[in-house]
Order: sequence, then C-alpha cells, then structure tokens
Amino acid sequence: MKKTKAVSGILEEVLSALGLSSVTRMVRLSSAWPDIAGPLLAGKTAPAKLKNGVLTVLVRNHSWAQELQLGKTVLLARINSFMETEKIQDIRFVVGPIPGPDDKEEENPRREKPPSFTPPVAEPEGIDGIGDPETREILRSLSRKAACRGRLP
Repeated sequence: MKKTKAVSGILEEVLSALGLSSVTRMVRLSSAWPDIAGPLLAGKTAPAKLKNGVLTVLVRNHSWAQELQLGKTVLLARINSFMETEKIQDIRFVVGPIPGPDDKEEENPRREKPPSFTPPVAEPEGIDGIGDPETREILRSLSRKAACRGRLP
C-alpha cells in the first residue's frame, strides 16, 4: 500500500527540484509569521523576501522599523529557531504596505481627504491698482497666508 504525501510536501519537492526552494521557505515563514513575530508585530510587519540569507520584512512605518532594528537580534533568533535548514543571517526592515485582511477595498474603502478650508480673507487695499497680474496674485497669496497665520493661537 502506498503512503500518501501532503500536498505541501509534494510542492516543496517540486519547487526544490526547480531550484525554487526559497519560495517554500518564504511560504512556510509567512504562514508561521504570527507565531514568530507575536500578536503585536504580526499586524504591523510581514516577511517580504528571502535572498542570500537576508530576510526583508515589510514594516508599517518608520517608527516600527527603528524599534525593530533595535530588537533585531531577538527577532532573528526567533526566526532561526523556526527555520529547519537554512538559517537567516540578517534582517532588513523596509517601510511598505502590509498585506492582510484589512486591505479589502470593499470592506475598507480608502478615505478621501476632506476638502481644505481656506477662511475668507479681505482683499488688501490698493491691490487692484497693481498693473502686473503676477505680482498682484503673489501679493494676494501673501495676504492670505499672513491672515491665516494671524488666526493661529
């Protein structure tokens, strides 16, 4: 009687035979990422690429990238304890969009920016007497900016 193999095992064999074993490692790493990174980091990071022993991790923003850079050795140890054969030598953090269930366009439409509000500003005296239209518009713009700054606390 033949012993059945899991589809994942067959897929790993085929990809390894094609020289694409890094793909299987990335799939395995991506599926285990919530366990490796923990619940806090899993939503703010995602493994993106594995090349020459360097794992590129997408990070939601620069603050998290800096924080993770400081704790890189701990994360690297957790990743390597998960990896079976090829160990990761370094991690590179790159700011970018994190794929996930919240990215569905229908469920989470992108918010449009509200239209900017420019408070009405009185026209400066004598501006219509300036012959050059470009200079007149520059003076209007400066007047609006000065009025807006004067209203700030």
